[in-house]
Amino acid sequence: MAPPKTEQPVQFHEGGHACRRRRLTAEQPSSAHQRLRRSCTLLPSSRFWGAILRVSEQTLFQQRFQAFAASRSLHPRELRAAQCIRDCGTRAMGAHVMSCPTGHLEQLQFHACRHRCCPRCAGTSRSRWIDAELQRLLPCPHFHVIFTLPHELLPLWASNRQRFLPLFMRCVRESLLELMRSPRILGATPGLLMSLHTWGRTLSHHPHVHCLVSAGGIDSAGSWLACRPNWLLPVKALQHLFRGKLLSALGPLLRSTWDLPAHPCPASWTPTLRMLWRKHWNIEIRPPYDHGRGVVLYLARYVKGGPVPAHRCLDLHDNSVSMPYLDHRDHTRKSITLSTDEFISRVLWHAPPKGQHTTRHAGLYTSALRKHHHAAREFLLQQPHAQSWPHTAPSPHPPPQRELLCAHCGLPMLRSRSLLALHPHRQPAHQTGEIPPQNHRLLSLRSQRGPTGRSS
Repeated sequence: MAPPKTEQPVQFHEGGHACRRRRLTAEQPSSAHQRLRRSCTLLPSSRFWGAILRVSEQTLFQQRFQAFAASRSLHPRELRAAQCIRDCGTRAMGAHVMSCPTGHLEQLQFHACRHRCCPRCAGTSRSRWIDAELQRLLPCPHFHVIFTLPHELLPLWASNRQRFLPLFMRCVRESLLELMRSPRILGATPGLLMSLHTWGRTLSHHPHVHCLVSAGGIDSAGSWLACRPNWLLPVKALQHLFRGKLLSALGPLLRSTWDLPAHPCPASWTPTLRMLWRKHWNIEIRPPYDHGRGVVLYLARYVKGGPVPAHRCLDLHDNSVSMPYLDHRDHTRKSITLSTDEFISRVLWHAPPKGQHTTRHAGLYTSALRKHHHAAREFLLQQPHAQSWPHTAPSPHPPPQRELLCAHCGLPMLRSRSLLALHPHRQPAHQTGEIPPQNHRLLSLRSQRGPTGRSS
């Protein structure tokens, strides 16, 4: 006698969708269950210690973050970033059920985290950012300027990230605008696009600001003035001005409100600041580009998605992980091997502060100078060799989302109900920097929203 047919329950798949047919039996598994079973057999099991597994960043966090968090005290900013990277697109982030109107099929769709450090769901937001910036840029050549923070100031950056970030961006903006407005250099206000990056190719601690500067600007009379061919401004003058602005602002702040790591006395930082006055500061001005599209596409890879891109695979071996990277010095492919704890620590160190904008605009690219921006665009488009981008060169869009149809009747599936997220209770973020929360009073969730009222 054949065993009775039993209905299969809904099975959840952490990386995709799960399906259930109304009359699904154990003898007739669905195609989704078959694909899931085949995909699980292609990868070696992590129970065999010593095998080398090729995993994604999310898989690494799912397997190793719990042990990493149990051995140390994490800042709420780091904890939130780790939870979003680990749970994005899984049942823990919540889901909704798509149902066939005639009752043939039900399918789960898991929710995304939308965190700035998550590479899994950054495609749509990155494409929108590219489109907005290309529409903003003027049709003229642009220079690429890079400001690097001296590594002697990294302890101050880590302990006062919420305060240091706007100070760093403000000094960059004022230095460029002050020199470009000087009659000896240009005598006009250019357009500036600034983007903060905090990591190197090996996830090292390397805060620096990329600036896209238009090769010209609007003077006080409202006329367009172009820069000299292949020249923006003197690098030495820019280095001295930026160094003076940043160090002059740091002195009073260290004696008042900033948190001092390692040396609680402000006087202990005096020798470091004096040494930085004599040190060479790394500021690079690259040759001009015919347009800024290439630089915008380059910056978009770092604005959204975190330091590890979604397409990069990691080799997990016992307690170490290997990551390939391209060395910009000799342009060769190399690999770096770190312990899993060190890799997770480096990734979380680069999580941006909640409510802080890492991309900012200045000069003609601000809303306050919108009329001057329109006047400059109209003048440049009337030139004999005016560029017609970005309308003829749209940004790379992610593949369009197709309408979900029922495999039986072909009707569009409808959202029938939602499933709540399974997140544990999260501690609110801390406004004053990287101080462990047990040493300071935690602020409420309401006070942790940024200037726009949105989270990280």
